Amino acid sequence: MFSSRSGWLNRIVLLIVLLTAGGIVSARLGLSLAPTEATTTLYGWALLLGGFAIILGIANAVRFHLVRVQRGQREWLFSLLLLVVFALVVGAGITSPEGTTGLLSEWVFDAVLAPGQATLFALTGVFLISAAYHFLRVDRPGGIWILAGALLMFLVQTPFLYQIVPQSLVDLVDWLLSWPVMAAMRGVLLGGALAVLFISLRLIVNSAK
Repeated sequence: MFSSRSGWLNRIVLLIVLLTAGGIVSARLGLSLAPTEATTTLYGWALLLGGFAIILGIANAVRFHLVRVQRGQREWLFSLLLLVVFALVVGAGITSPEGTTGLLSEWVFDAVLAPGQATLFALTGVFLISAAYHFLRVDRPGGIWILAGALLMFLVQTPFLYQIVPQSLVDLVDWLLSWPVMAAMRGVLLGGALAVLFISLRLIVNSAK
């Protein structure tokens, strides 16, 4: 009996989530028939629940890494480093009277977070070079076109070579970046967003069964 009740409860929660999401999306698109105050309130509630979900995610991550450090599992030093940095950032934001705009918080950002972000971006460049070495080959089908396009973009985007190449070539690359490349990027972003949406709906529907 408990399972049947929980199933009906999941379906009711699913219906509420779908109606709320539909109301918010339709209001953002200007197609909602509901009052603006109602959709604005729903949107505020959704933001509040999103913030609460982020807090739960942070608490879960802290718990996971604490257990990992206590049990001395593999790569527990990385977990300890993450916890130390987390405590440093949160402590700086809480103890400073100015909050995140205080001198201590800014120092933590400049001395801890910014170098970490720079390191990640540097690793991204290494991964891109490795991927280009494996896939941008002339012997692969279509590889000559991909290699030519990559070299053309690199040629025009480099400041030193930008002054040497003809202006017509620069205009051609600017047109490619503004139209075909941008259209492809937007298509990829839209496809990724739709994939996330469909996967989320599938998980919600499966959890309601």
